[in-house]
Amino acid sequence: MFNLVLVFLFTVLVAFFVSLPVIWALKVFRIGQVIREECPASHRKKAGTPTMGGVAIILVVTLLVLILINVDLSIKYASLLFMFLGFAVLGFTDDYLKIRKRQNRGLSGLQKIIMQIIFASVFAGVLVYLGHAEGLTGLLKFFRLDAPYLYFVFVAFVIIGSSNAVNLTDGLDGLAAGTLAIAFIAFGLIAFRLQHVNEAIIAFVAAGAVFSFLKFNFYPAEVFMGDVGSLALGALLAGVAILLHEELLLVVIGGVFVAEASSVILQVSSFKLFKHRIFRMTPLHHHFELVGVSERTIVLSFYLAAFLLAVIGFFVYRFI
Repeated sequence: MFNLVLVFLFTVLVAFFVSLPVIWALKVFRIGQVIREECPASHRKKAGTPTMGGVAIILVVTLLVLILINVDLSIKYASLLFMFLGFAVLGFTDDYLKIRKRQNRGLSGLQKIIMQIIFASVFAGVLVYLGHAEGLTGLLKFFRLDAPYLYFVFVAFVIIGSSNAVNLTDGLDGLAAGTLAIAFIAFGLIAFRLQHVNEAIIAFVAAGAVFSFLKFNFYPAEVFMGDVGSLALGALLAGVAILLHEELLLVVIGGVFVAEASSVILQVSSFKLFKHRIFRMTPLHHHFELVGVSERTIVLSFYLAAFLLAVIGFFVYRFI
């Protein structure tokens, strides 16, 4: 465990020094955030804040995973890294198009989902080929998701769902980064208890990189993560859970992300079916903003919720 703590601390240090030149470049080239018109009015002052800071996180996680894990000898971890970078490239492209067009519309929804399916399918296909589904237990095995084709679809669905849920959460200063750090630490501890050393290293590296980014991203944010960070990290979080065969724990440990995504689904469904809005605005954090809760209070409250869910997840993982 001491070695994993060192990995975390070393990653925090590396990420800090990598973030400095990245943020400098974003400021010099004026790569600023474009704010959606339908966002709360308080967000308009954030227009122009440097974005795509997630590039620093991607660089650090990729570099340290390649150094600390022998990816060349394991197609499983190589495919995880490929998926992670694929989602990063997708997010980078989306961010770039938004900045270039000077509007909050990058890739179309169809383009995003097609690319997400492709990258997630590569990882899912490798796991099916390796027979990873045979290790399923509990509810997933009961519902026969260990069948290769069903497992393939299930893995792709979990990855895409997690990636987009984290992306939706990335709407307030430090919100996604803080909750991701907590979730990665929780899965890292579970991986350690299960003696999955490589998965624990990946989780603690990701946690360290995201935690370090909070220095620049917490309210008031000096830089935003961007889709390049949120989409990739959401996919990586799901990938770690899948490798541990703790897929259902994503619903618990990633409960904040689930709540954010669910609020959007409920809002859209309610309006289309009944012409009624359940929330003032979605994702959920915007609802709390519009009822008068300060941004800092919302973020800290969500951190607390994420921490409590992580603790619950750590103690119930054996029973799911």
